[in-house]
Amino acid sequence: MRKTLRRILFWLLVLLFLATTPVAILFSQGYRFDQKKMIFVHSGAITLKSLPASVNIYLDGKPQSGKNLDIINSSMTVGGLRPGNYHIAASLDGYSNWEKNVEVHSGLSTEFWNVVLAPQNPQVSELASQNVDRFFPSPFGKKTAYLENLEKGISLWVTDFKKNETHQVFSGDDALFSKDKLDNLEWNFKEDLMLVPVVRGNQKDYLVASSDGNIESSYLSDMTKFKDIRKARWSPKDKNIIYFLAKGSDKISNLYAFNLDSKALDLVVPEISVYDISQNSIYFLQKNNILFKSDLDGSGTAQVNNRPFTDSDIGENSRMIVYDEDRQILISGIGELFVRNNGNTDLLQKMGDGILGAQFSDDGKKLLFWNSNEIKVMFLREWEVQPYRDENEIQTIIRLSTPVDNVFWFRDYEHIFFSAQNKIKLIELDSRDHRTILDIFENNLDEFPAAYDSGNGYYYFVKDSNGEKKIFYFALPEKTGFFGQ
Repeated sequence: MRKTLRRILFWLLVLLFLATTPVAILFSQGYRFDQKKMIFVHSGAITLKSLPASVNIYLDGKPQSGKNLDIINSSMTVGGLRPGNYHIAASLDGYSNWEKNVEVHSGLSTEFWNVVLAPQNPQVSELASQNVDRFFPSPFGKKTAYLENLEKGISLWVTDFKKNETHQVFSGDDALFSKDKLDNLEWNFKEDLMLVPVVRGNQKDYLVASSDGNIESSYLSDMTKFKDIRKARWSPKDKNIIYFLAKGSDKISNLYAFNLDSKALDLVVPEISVYDISQNSIYFLQKNNILFKSDLDGSGTAQVNNRPFTDSDIGENSRMIVYDEDRQILISGIGELFVRNNGNTDLLQKMGDGILGAQFSDDGKKLLFWNSNEIKVMFLREWEVQPYRDENEIQTIIRLSTPVDNVFWFRDYEHIFFSAQNKIKLIELDSRDHRTILDIFENNLDEFPAAYDSGNGYYYFVKDSNGEKKIFYFALPEKTGFFGQ
């Protein structure tokens, strides 16, 4: 009898082993049993990488273990999910929430690599300033130049960021700062000299000023003897060379270079309508609106493409922005946007009207552009990570009934800063389920100048402080730990 029981027990255990082993093997290989379909299906996953990195993840309202955090790239993966629809959320005390309804597919991971949670009450600091009209951070964020709001004349100040001390570098009553929002003060790459666009004697001019007082401030027209100077730019190689457009006696615009040290004035490229400098090359359009490039001294001229950007007159107020030899844009004087993108195909096409501004992403794969009420992004290269995008695909990111202003790329180039009325906002590009829009800060001014230093993560803006407009800033992403974020 005992032998019989032992045999029965033995064969029961064998049968149990044979029944459970395949299930265990399937489970270990990522298969899950679907009770609705009554079959085993290969499971999927959700991968999420967030800023800040340490956030609380919830799947259908249930908290997920931090053991799923990948210490190499700070991403978190929730695996072993049956194919279907889920609600994923990320939260952290003191921060905005992020959430989406997502679909998980068999054998695949649904990925979110650029989740941003913003502080609900960002720490705002004041930068030493007074009566600010417009301001311009230097390229590396070490200094900020600002113009004092005067009815007549110019008062130019520079604030040292680390010391938070400000000093006046120029004051004069024979010129006014340009009222054109597209005219910006430009720093040279050493951050010691500035080109300030002004109107002097009803003509465009530039004030050359030193942030350290190393040279006496002078007007470019006085130094070069040209009048009505346009589109002055610093050389990317020599901190004392200025490029600019001016008309000769024949009333045709030429590109000149002026050396502040030697006082030498050189004709670089004759008869051009607009230009830009990128990667130590000058890109320019001539009368036929066909793109050419040359070295910085005007030598080595070569035609870049054989089609004109447009057959129409682009006007003196046109702007060209060049990323490299394959990616350029032209904004005509009336706001028409023309894009050339030489990728898998060589595209040259008009993309919009009434365009106020445009910015390439740092990697050149995206183009951000906007008009008074909507913001769009054009994807210049095929995007092979989720969410997938096609080359030359254009997405409208947001459309508002109120004016949009202060449009900048966020440092991940998957989010965009903008302001609407008195609110500073951040919107994501990822449109799966919906685009998350974060209210970052509510200003006490409806209209205000702002700037974002993506390298250091500082957002600067003008705010009213006891009846006086001053510069303030906050960090996004926030600085945490010894090395920051």
